[in-house]
Amino acid sequence: MYKPLNFWLIGGDHRQAALAHALAEDGHSVHTYALEEGVDPAWVQSSLTGAETAHCVILPLPAANGELLNAPLSTHCPPLSQVLDALSPQQLICAGMVTPALTQAAANRSLTLTDYFAREELAVANAVPVSLAV
Repeated sequence: MYKPLNFWLIGGDHRQAALAHALAEDGHSVHTYALEEGVDPAWVQSSLTGAETAHCVILPLPAANGELLNAPLSTHCPPLSQVLDALSPQQLICAGMVTPALTQAAANRSLTLTDYFAREELAVANAVPVSLAV
């Protein structure tokens, strides 16, 4: 039996916005934070309150811009520490191009990050549109 899930997409670019639309079309609950452009305004959250209830949290590719969340489609770029503090250990947390510092910061909070960019098929598929844009 199909059970809709609660997704939080935090930060990111147009790829995150497209993912938000695809998840909503599949019937899932979608919330975005630090991702205002290109998404349904009803999904946009002004704080991370409630993020701890998500089944899955998806951070951008790359996840970090230094110590800040990578959030080019947002008016604000919160510190990654603020984002991680809002999450809980039982969640599936996915991020792209996870740095050792981000992995350690998550581990210090008993969080486990899954680096989706470490999957070869994603890295190759992502390289095609990037190479065409150059």
